[in-house]
Amino acid sequence: MVKRLFFLYWFWPIGLWAQPGAVISLQPERIETGDTAVLLVFVNGSNAAPGDVDFFPWSDQIPAQNIVRRSPWKRSGAQWMRRFTLIAFDSASLKLPPLKVKLPSGTVLETNSTQLLVFPTPGGRDISDMAKIRDIRREPESWVDYWLYGAGGLALLLSVVWWWWKNRRKPAPAPVVVQSYVPAPPAISATEKALAQLQALRHKQYWKHNQIKEHYVEFSFILREFLENQFNIPALESTTLELTALLQKNAAPKALQTQVEQLLQQADMVKYAQTQPASHIHESVLEKAQILINAYHSGHLPKTPVATNMNTNPQSPPDRLL
Repeated sequence: MVKRLFFLYWFWPIGLWAQPGAVISLQPERIETGDTAVLLVFVNGSNAAPGDVDFFPWSDQIPAQNIVRRSPWKRSGAQWMRRFTLIAFDSASLKLPPLKVKLPSGTVLETNSTQLLVFPTPGGRDISDMAKIRDIRREPESWVDYWLYGAGGLALLLSVVWWWWKNRRKPAPAPVVVQSYVPAPPAISATEKALAQLQALRHKQYWKHNQIKEHYVEFSFILREFLENQFNIPALESTTLELTALLQKNAAPKALQTQVEQLLQQADMVKYAQTQPASHIHESVLEKAQILINAYHSGHLPKTPVATNMNTNPQSPPDRLL
């Protein structure tokens, strides 16, 4: 799973008038029984750390004991983020309703809804394989249950001592260690992972279900994770301005810096300024990110990056960077 906390950039002009809001993102959305998923909760528009997240709407599908890890609230710019680790044991298609987050001012924010698909883990034919899926309720242990093992262990110890006493003067032969080579599984590159995630996001088509903000939250996460894996920098924990400085410090190509900053600012405009871009823009940002990642991987980045026009009018000409 994923692995570090990530913070999104609060665009300064936007922060002057953006209203408090909360949004959640579940990564991944498909797991096997017994696996974990990471829930990220983002809150903006609050100067102090938000209160607890109310998981009561999920109690009939994900009990409180299935929330195995909770991180504290962390702030980056004008945004707060908290991370929860969930575990599911029963296969089901869970449609999870919005959660509620209470601010120190008393305001209660409602998040978006989400869903989680838990599919069963393939089982073996041997009945002993069932213990790998779900533990058996066992009776309390007692030392009486192990007396036979204790007697056997004592007898083995006495045999070893007798054998050592009988052969103590003989030099022990050097042990022969035979190591079998086990090839490591092929590692997936940062480029392959990011392109696969972008393609999966395209198939979800959030914008057709009036989930524009969720589309850009997941898009920003994928792009930042690619940069973190590619350049070994804390992209998930940095604001957009900090990320641009890190890319410059790591000698990333100027065209890559410019286009990454532009794409992330476009995502921030939708999430926090309530900007409603034209419908064709949603797929356009995905296509531009795929082209940018492929171009960086092949070493053929364009010298003059082209901006995506966030105007809601599809007839308006695209902006170009000078």
